[in-house]
Amino acid sequence: MSERQRAQYTMYTTEAAIPAYQRAWIWGTVALVILLCGIAIGWLASDLLPRHQPDIALNEPSSIGEAATLLDRQQVINEQLRARIAQVEQALAGDVCGPVALEALTQDRPK
Repeated sequence: MSERQRAQYTMYTTEAAIPAYQRAWIWGTVALVILLCGIAIGWLASDLLPRHQPDIALNEPSSIGEAATLLDRQQVINEQLRARIAQVEQALAGDVCGPVALEALTQDRPK
């Protein structure tokens, strides 16, 4: 006899005797409990971890004067880059192997 019947429940003596829908309900319930526990742990642990917030004082200039200084410095750098690009283009337009072209192309290399 593979099962014993009581008035309120049925007790199965082997796992194979348990109906498939009951096993599916048990595994589904276990998976749902594990999922809910993971969500709860993540929610509780999110308050423990420090959040990365960029420091506004480091990213933005604190006054208009500092912003103007940074803009002027960037414009100077841009002009230097434009002059360097024009020099390289001019060197490449002529004799690429000539000393002037080689000087222009290797100007920024460490010696």
